Amino acid sequence: MTGPAGPAEPDPSRRLLRLLGGKWLAAAISAASSLGLAEQLAAAPMPLEPLAKALRCQPDSLRRLLRVLVGEALVSRNAKREYVLTTLGEQLLPGELADLARFVGAPFSWDPWTGLAESVRSGESAFAKHHGPGLFEYLEHHPEEAALYHAAIDAFCRQEARALAAAFDFSQAKRIVDIGGGRGTLLVEVLSAWKHLTGVLLERPAAVEQARPAFAAAGLEDRCEARVGDFFEALPEDGDVFVLKHIIHSWDDATATELLRRCGRAAGPDGTLLVIEGLLLPEGHQNMTSLLDLEMLVLCGPGHERSKPEMRRLFSAAGLRLVGTTPLAESTQMLVTRLRES
Repeated sequence: MTGPAGPAEPDPSRRLLRLLGGKWLAAAISAASSLGLAEQLAAAPMPLEPLAKALRCQPDSLRRLLRVLVGEALVSRNAKREYVLTTLGEQLLPGELADLARFVGAPFSWDPWTGLAESVRSGESAFAKHHGPGLFEYLEHHPEEAALYHAAIDAFCRQEARALAAAFDFSQAKRIVDIGGGRGTLLVEVLSAWKHLTGVLLERPAAVEQARPAFAAAGLEDRCEARVGDFFEALPEDGDVFVLKHIIHSWDDATATELLRRCGRAAGPDGTLLVIEGLLLPEGHQNMTSLLDLEMLVLCGPGHERSKPEMRRLFSAAGLRLVGTTPLAESTQMLVTRLRES
């Protein structure tokens, strides 16, 4: 005699079709961001025809896009048959995740994903195979794409930076050094929250040129400086808290270990090195870091996400010890490390 039947298993074909439709959904959300849909609806709900005119779209084509967005609860319809931006859709506004959505669907970042299977075979970057140069060299020669890339990074970084400012006690620190910190978004958020801190950003020339106005706009020009440099060469040694945010995942183990070793030495025995990375969960668990791991394969080849035990091994090889771990956003963790005692 058998027991009561459990919940029915979902039809596997329907489940797979839904997963494959993720491509179309991501493209639809990216298109909505590129069109400025959220900004338009944030001002006021609008019916289709005026909305299409404001966005310079063909009405029936816009209706087809909106049908998908309504189905995913980014947009709704009210009793007047006007389209209304939802709380979820507000994440497509400037200052939230709009730039990240635009980056996902931009041809220079989307097209290399067609080479994922070859990257899985070879372990090499599909981005480099598609475009010729690797990601960072490509961005140096394509300023418009570089601006979009950094804006996308900033969109997610802003959330992590605010979480970092709340999670880590900077009260005893004096100077924070952000190694490879893009356009300075992390420093803006942390220094705005901790008024006694000063900061240093070490970055490539193009990022430094954009960071300096950002520091000035935040009123931080007297507390934060942007230095041009290469983190595989000279590192600042005038800080007591060093930050590596989503840097380690761009490199293979040997290179990552060397970078950690250099940063640990720069921080010194009394300093702290904060490593902010996504951590892979055991197989069978869903998390965003697993998907980001594929993004790193496409963009950077040898770069990859790591589990907590793998990070511990890197720290040990670099002469560092892990003294604490704190969740920041999604599966991102703040790993607090210091030089290992002799």
